[in-house]
Amino acid sequence: MRPEGISPRRHPEQGGYACGEATRARIVAAAIQVFGEQGYDQASTRKIAASAGVNPPALQYYFHSKEGLHLACAQYIADRVWENLAPALERGRAALVSGGRQRAMEALCGVIEALAEGLVATGSESWSRFIARGKADGAGPAISIIRERISTPLLEVTTQLVGAVRGTVADAEETRLRACTVLGQVSSLYANRENTLAVMGWSQFDAHALALIKRVIREHTRGALLTAKSIVSA
Repeated sequence: MRPEGISPRRHPEQGGYACGEATRARIVAAAIQVFGEQGYDQASTRKIAASAGVNPPALQYYFHSKEGLHLACAQYIADRVWENLAPALERGRAALVSGGRQRAMEALCGVIEALAEGLVATGSESWSRFIARGKADGAGPAISIIRERISTPLLEVTTQLVGAVRGTVADAEETRLRACTVLGQVSSLYANRENTLAVMGWSQFDAHALALIKRVIREHTRGALLTAKSIVSA
């Protein structure tokens, strides 16, 4: 279901904004970039329109308001991230039902690796800036969508899997903290994207970079959680 106020209007059969979805998608892409660079409060709808190659009234036509456009950006990002993340979360829930620490660990690594795969997705650089800027500024209506659609279910499943691996209660403080630090391995790469690329001497996150990232976070996760109190690393 789309949040109120961001559904596209019916396109006219003749005249008007006949390009419909293509124009709307172009505006969203431009808005994600501008909101990520300037923040919600400082971003100008004129700047967004110019970046998208449309007249300012087009934003009103498709999104009703600046708030509606911000919500549409968050909805778009959440949809793209969820496409990749949802299967891993389902496997995580299945592992919790079947039981077993080894299976929980494998599912946990799968969730973290799926999150890392977003680094190489087309548009992920601007998505990262949009989310980071929204969280830092505490402004704009869209961050709640990211939290509800992505952050909350991701942390919930991760916490339960960490608890299953460690043999601890999922809502215990230590379990929640360990889940946050495990996810932090990847979230820090999103938040510090440019710095990470510079340190590594990479021009972008590509297949080589992703393979290395997955191997390292898997090793770190297993090393951090598989202690003498749980099970010995295979």
